[in-house]
Amino acid sequence: MLKIIRSFPFKSRINWEENYYNLKQCKRHAGHSKWANIKHIKGSKDAQKAQTFQKMSRLIRLAIQEGGNADPNFNVQLANTIAQAKRHNMPQVSIQNALKQAQVPKTNAKAGQYEIRGPGGCTIIVCTLTDNPARVRATLNTIVRKANSSFVDGAIGGLFHHKGVIKASPPENTSLETAVDHAIEVGAEDVAEVDSLEDRVLQFLCEASLLHRVRGKLEKLQYSIKTAECEFIALHHVALSDADLEAVGKLYNKLEEDPDVVQLFDNIV
Repeated sequence: MLKIIRSFPFKSRINWEENYYNLKQCKRHAGHSKWANIKHIKGSKDAQKAQTFQKMSRLIRLAIQEGGNADPNFNVQLANTIAQAKRHNMPQVSIQNALKQAQVPKTNAKAGQYEIRGPGGCTIIVCTLTDNPARVRATLNTIVRKANSSFVDGAIGGLFHHKGVIKASPPENTSLETAVDHAIEVGAEDVAEVDSLEDRVLQFLCEASLLHRVRGKLEKLQYSIKTAECEFIALHHVALSDADLEAVGKLYNKLEEDPDVVQLFDNIV
């Protein structure tokens, strides 16, 4: 209160009526300014939320396209994408609308992959889903050029393997040796423990085409599946300096802003 009064023009004689009016004006404008700030923050959050939901809708479409089935009971990638959407608080109505739209052959959306040589010599794989590849390429060209990066060809084959990755909690008292036997039994190539803040989690690797089959067999062995999806696994990793990591972070932010970009993978250690 004192600070507001002191902000008024000094007068030898206090005009209470005028000061009271000025005080009301200050409060009104302060309130308006506060609401403007709140509205700005809310608008920013709403925009981010809308962008996330748009991204999830595209991932749902991609999962249906790659899995060949719109039923999550028979499409593990779709089931995981829906679970991911729910973790982002995407409304059930929005998820159902995304599922319906994904099944309507009104667009010729196609999946694409772009390989980028980023800061510090790292490699980034950009997975897209779009009905306008020319637009995506032009947008990515601009982003990559401004990040002092470049497109490369053939990095996936030499630096990455496309694998099915299943993370699951094993039955109680299951040793790693037993899990190895289970991996052989279900057709997985490898199994290892991974850090988790929750229960004990094991990660199984398999051929991408065998993801659904391996998951089903693990479930029959009483494993609780956390996630199951196809990923690009780096064969060789690159350690980056703090400056390069910061540059990569900015590049990631720009790439993720593009609604046609659905997934990003890299070989950063």
